[in-house]
Amino acid sequence: MKKIYLFDFDDTIYKGDSFVHFTFFSQTFINFLFFWISVIIQLSAGKSKSEIKESFFFRFKDMRVNDFKILCKNFYKKKIKKNIKESFIKYLNKIEKDDQIVIVSASIGDYIEPFCKEQNIHLISTELEIRNNKLTGIFRTPNCKGTEKVNRIKSRFNLSNYNEIIAFGNSNGDKQMLELATKKYFKFFN
Repeated sequence: MKKIYLFDFDDTIYKGDSFVHFTFFSQTFINFLFFWISVIIQLSAGKSKSEIKESFFFRFKDMRVNDFKILCKNFYKKKIKKNIKESFIKYLNKIEKDDQIVIVSASIGDYIEPFCKEQNIHLISTELEIRNNKLTGIFRTPNCKGTEKVNRIKSRFNLSNYNEIIAFGNSNGDKQMLELATKKYFKFFN
C-alpha cells in the first residue's frame, strides 16, 4: 500500500514559528524590534501577512546566495535542529522506507532544507527569488499556505498514485491540505 505523508512545519513538527525565530536570529535586536513594531502598524493598515513576511526578506536584497545559505545553515544548527518535536522524530522512524514524506511549509525552504536532506524528506516551501547569484528580496513563489499548499502538492505529486494520504497540520493555513487527506491529524505532535 503506497502512502504519502504531508507535514506542516511551524507548530506542527517544529516548536514555535520558525519565521519569528529567523527574524530574531538574523537581525540585531534593534532591527528585530523595529521590524515587529512595523508589523503591528502594517497589519492595522490592512497589509497581508504574506506581504509583510516578504517585506522582511527585502533586507537580504543583493546578498549572495552562498552567504544566505550559510546564515540559514547556522540557523538550522542553532535553532531548527533543537526545536524539532521529539514526538515527530519517533513517528518519522516508524514510517516505511518506500512511503513519500513531504514537509509543506509557508516558511522559507533555505533553513528547513538541511533537516529535510538529513532525513531524506521532500520539501515544498515558500522560495526566495535569485538573480545573478544574489537574492532579490522578493518571493519566487507565492507564500505556501492555504490553497497554495494544495496547488504545490498537486504540481509535484500525482496523488492518485497513493492509497493513503496522511496529513498533519495545526492552523487554518493547513485546512485545505488536510482536506486532501484520507487521514488527517490536527495538533497531533506535542
